[in-house]
Amino acid sequence: MSIQTDHDPNPAGRPAMLGPVQAHRADGAAVNVVCANGYLQITVLAADCVRVRAGLTGDLSKSGSPFSYAVAKTEWNPPPVAVEDDADDQIMIRAEGLACQVDKLDGSVRFADAEGRIRCPDDAEAGMVWQDGHVRLHKRITPDDAIYGLGQRASGLNLRGRRYALWNLDPVIYDRDDDPCYYSIPFYMAASEDGRTHGLFFDNTHRGAVDVAAANPDLVSFDFEGGELCYYFFAGPRPAQVIERYTELTGRIAMPPLWALGYHQCRWSYYPESKVREIAAGFRARRIPCDAIYLDIDYMDGFRCFTWDRERFSDPARLIADLGAGGFKTVVMIDPGIKVDEDYEVDQSGLAEDVFVKTPDGAPFVGPVWPGPCHFPDFTHPKARAWWGRQYDRLLALGMDGVWNDMNEPTVFTYDEDEGFGAGTLPDDARHDWEGRGAPHVAAHNVYGMQMVRASRAALERLRPGKRQLLITRSGYAGVQRYASSWTGDNRSTWDHLRLSISMTLNLGLCGVAFTGPDTGGFADAPTAEMVTRWVQLSACLPFFRMHSAQGTPDQEPWVYGQLYEDLNRRYIELRYELLPYIYTAFAQCAQSGMPIVRPIFMEDPAKQNLDDQFLLGDHLLVAPVLDEGESARTLYLPAGSAWIDFWNGTHFDGGQEIRTPASLDILPLFVRAGAALPMWPVMQYTGERPIEALRLRVFPGSGVSTVYEDAGDGDTDPAGWSTITVQEQGETLTVTWERHEDARPAYGKIDVTVVGASFAPGAVLVDGAPAPFEAEESGEIRVFGAPVFKTLRITRTG
Repeated sequence: MSIQTDHDPNPAGRPAMLGPVQAHRADGAAVNVVCANGYLQITVLAADCVRVRAGLTGDLSKSGSPFSYAVAKTEWNPPPVAVEDDADDQIMIRAEGLACQVDKLDGSVRFADAEGRIRCPDDAEAGMVWQDGHVRLHKRITPDDAIYGLGQRASGLNLRGRRYALWNLDPVIYDRDDDPCYYSIPFYMAASEDGRTHGLFFDNTHRGAVDVAAANPDLVSFDFEGGELCYYFFAGPRPAQVIERYTELTGRIAMPPLWALGYHQCRWSYYPESKVREIAAGFRARRIPCDAIYLDIDYMDGFRCFTWDRERFSDPARLIADLGAGGFKTVVMIDPGIKVDEDYEVDQSGLAEDVFVKTPDGAPFVGPVWPGPCHFPDFTHPKARAWWGRQYDRLLALGMDGVWNDMNEPTVFTYDEDEGFGAGTLPDDARHDWEGRGAPHVAAHNVYGMQMVRASRAALERLRPGKRQLLITRSGYAGVQRYASSWTGDNRSTWDHLRLSISMTLNLGLCGVAFTGPDTGGFADAPTAEMVTRWVQLSACLPFFRMHSAQGTPDQEPWVYGQLYEDLNRRYIELRYELLPYIYTAFAQCAQSGMPIVRPIFMEDPAKQNLDDQFLLGDHLLVAPVLDEGESARTLYLPAGSAWIDFWNGTHFDGGQEIRTPASLDILPLFVRAGAALPMWPVMQYTGERPIEALRLRVFPGSGVSTVYEDAGDGDTDPAGWSTITVQEQGETLTVTWERHEDARPAYGKIDVTVVGASFAPGAVLVDGAPAPFEAEESGEIRVFGAPVFKTLRITRTG
């Protein structure tokens, strides 16, 4: 099929659209449509996922699958597709409960669910538009749609009402509503108050912007400075279904090593070696758990990547070994900028192998970063990725445990006479290989960091086969979660940034980038002791838990604020370690289905679209941190559909209501869904300090189902397994049934059970039918110590 036209479909300066449909043809799960001015292709990938491609030139039926760095799954098993041709109005493409409608008058696209409700329609006046090299898409939303996602946004959870740049940038310390930041992910989720949700991913890496009902209150509008119009529609209709399908398309996190979920300590910078040893000794002497210490850029020789300053660190291998003997993993920073230096082997080998980004005339591009003038590896070239990977050999030979890829937007320092020094990037016309296709930097920029960590991960997996990796990136695009975790960048030590930590982490999680979190305590400025403690309480319940602070700021270790705050900080870092088996299960769920580790309340209670000062950790734990100075109580919302129990004292509450709860400085408000069972561990100073002899199971009366994932914590071949724990309360009998899947082999031999908030005094406890000793408190707490690994535990009022 081809366009029969004698005019230019896109004259300079004038917007062009597809125009009336001339012909269409079904090719399996794809329907190719010829319009007066261009081509349209609708491909059903799954019963709830459709890809839409459009262009003014080039028959899409002959072009094959679109090239994409984001897409991980390219082979699908689509359902049967039926195509119906209404002679006058539209082409209807049906697949199970989803329909895609193409308007014959203008080639516009919209979707309909099983009930016939229209979803995600093109704007009637201008849906898909091409003008002056730009590619635009305008989609209508309803008045009650809240919009989430879009990567990393220093804003509230609901993004509706603003325009956002799609261009990764180092903001050099950001504040609320500064835009852009480090991550650009052109994926959004539209969720209505009745819970109906759909998602859209516009797979375009060029510089762009998305207007979320700012210029027009009824539209979400994408505008890119080039590239193809290619988007994916996810029908849902529930948020979890959208996320599951989106992450099936773009990939999911790999399970991290267990130690990556512990508490981490960082500063720009800990040096010399004696300072690093002092920090490590400080944790162990004060019995504050910690799993990792980070070395920021000052460990290097003149900021040269893959080198060591031998005056500051005379024997790095011995330091790393000694830290490891004390239970500390060592994580080092690596930037992309390679210092231009004829005596620097890394730079010279890069020049010899021709792996750097080039200027239009073919010379290696040079731009200033920390070391001074630098070359930048072209990570879109397979040869460059392989070269980059080989540079890690020297680091891993020293025993390094994790890598932190920073400055990879990529950032190039700038200077302006009026504004002074700042952060920019490579010129738009810098040249990238783009897997042999060739592309300018304006197209490659947003995937630069992602391709850097792709190369880094391949190196770590090559050098440590069978081991899990901790790899962190500051910058990313859709699909980056396959390669690395993240953090929310260079924040400030303010109460508002404490609050932003929640919404930024939640929106990244909705985009698949679930292993993330803030610099606890804030990176820039000086936090108060109270602020740090409240931040520790929050971060203990976020996926990534790292304290980090900038050069020139006061010390920010957990003990520097006096004994009161040291004790409080210790208590909540200990809580993190107690909750690790529950948190680890949430990570496993994320790796399996894409379900975020921390989840916004609207996923539980759709009417709460804007609620972003509390969240769910995993399936059952509601976290409501204190976010304002001097508060000793806070109001929170308990989602409808469940009863909730205070984690600390066992008080029961009905869901669907606001409550006011005490929250003095020593209290982090936590509530657990009734009927849940939380697996917990004893406090350790670091993961793996000693074998777990007894799992601690904290049971909250009611009726419900919980899952537990267990494995050895660091290896692709670890024995692993899922378990299902069912709690059932009937009258004055509480039954806990533990069903282990065939491959679940717990390392512990005993289980200590604590029932929190029991409604009756127990008369007997039976473990697999045999009587077991127990203790009971008037508060409703029932304790069963040292029970064998059981299948059924039953507590009754009478013996």
